[in-house]
Amino acid sequence: MILVLSRKKNANILLVLFFMLALTLHSHPTFAIIVDRILATVNDEIITYADYLRFTGGIGAYDNPGDVDEQVLKDLIEDRMILSEAKKRGLEAGDEEIDMAIEEFIKGKGISREDLEKGLKEEGLTLYMYRKSTRDRIVMTKLVQAEVDSKIFIKDNEIENYYAQHRADYLITREAREVKAIFIRLREGASVTELTDLKRRALDIVSLLKSGEDFDMLVQKYSDEPLKSQGGKLGTFTRGTLISPLEEKAFRMGKNEISDPVWVSEGVYILLVVDTTDEKLKTFDGAKSEIYGILFRQKKEKLFNEWMKTLWEKTSVTINQG
Repeated sequence: MILVLSRKKNANILLVLFFMLALTLHSHPTFAIIVDRILATVNDEIITYADYLRFTGGIGAYDNPGDVDEQVLKDLIEDRMILSEAKKRGLEAGDEEIDMAIEEFIKGKGISREDLEKGLKEEGLTLYMYRKSTRDRIVMTKLVQAEVDSKIFIKDNEIENYYAQHRADYLITREAREVKAIFIRLREGASVTELTDLKRRALDIVSLLKSGEDFDMLVQKYSDEPLKSQGGKLGTFTRGTLISPLEEKAFRMGKNEISDPVWVSEGVYILLVVDTTDEKLKTFDGAKSEIYGILFRQKKEKLFNEWMKTLWEKTSVTINQG
């Protein structure tokens, strides 16, 4: 559906359901009453249960014949209100506009005109009915564009602020560190002497590494499990996935850099950053069009709801209960 009611079922589809209903009228005479039941009146125009079924595509008609969803009925009433207002204002759709809309639909679906007519026939529709429905959609869209879309203005600084506030949504790659480590465990209940010895040993290992000793060799010589059997491979981490003391250190380091001892409750780590991945964002220019669309939809929803409120206030609507 063009712009107006993308949130709703396409009201131009009449399912085979109605023909099935017609065939069952003799065996189920209550169906005739149900289908003809008046649900609401918008100004002088009535909305029947048959209209409701067309609007919903017949969903639930057999499981719960006669049932009406209040929100769906409200949406249908609002459709009629928009169409009624458009007609009052003399808005029209010419044959060329209708032809163009149908051609766009055909191209968008990748079908031929013959396919369209065949599909309509299978659903109990004629091309005339489809053109009338298309005409209604066009005039409704024209009214919404005049009353809502034309009043939406988006400034550059609004787009810039959205980009800054939602930068995580435009990440192409996250900042990451591939890390190896030597881990020396601190024995639970270790004495001050043991702690002092561990500090000295960790500093000695750092000194060896910075003087050019092979990291993998020192992993095998000094590291405790589980890192020893893993060749010191701690893993690849993005921000927020590594324990805080290690993350703080690792993300301040560059490739091939060795850390000073990093203490945690279980012991001490000596880190080697094997590789780094820089954070990469979609550029502002690359995101600008998408953000414009998001802000446009947000503002449109707000303005549309406000406008619909005014339509409700000036339209005579009667909803039949039960």
